[in-house]
Amino acid sequence: MARTLEKPRTGFTLIELLIVIAVITILATVAFPAYQDQIRKARRTDGQTALVGIAMAQERFRANCSRYAGTLDPDTSGMVCSPGNGYSLQLPTKSPEGWYDLTLSDANASGFTATATALNAQTADRSGGVACKVLTIDQEGAKTPRECWR
Repeated sequence: MARTLEKPRTGFTLIELLIVIAVITILATVAFPAYQDQIRKARRTDGQTALVGIAMAQERFRANCSRYAGTLDPDTSGMVCSPGNGYSLQLPTKSPEGWYDLTLSDANASGFTATATALNAQTADRSGGVACKVLTIDQEGAKTPRECWR
């Protein structure tokens, strides 16, 4: 009686390969949106940092000019305390990393509102169900929306 020696099979079957692909797809489907949310949250600090910088510059401006600046103008030299020049701060109108447009509004002798408006992919930013597309800070340090500043 002759015995044939069979070699053991090696490798993967098609079913095993499809199961692995399905598991990877499910993990990617769950992980990618969470990753994108974390990226947007990290970018949000770009706008927050810019707004806090504006608030600090506004306080320095007010100490020298008896009022808050009404505009951001990177082309001015130093502080411009004359009404003909619009009471300007020498600061850029974009955040340092470019994810937010920066503006000043309601500026007078007693207050101001600095606003950072999200650009590009950052417009989809949310925190606790609240849209974080527009961030603000005022002369009192009040930050809105509060959920976006945590």
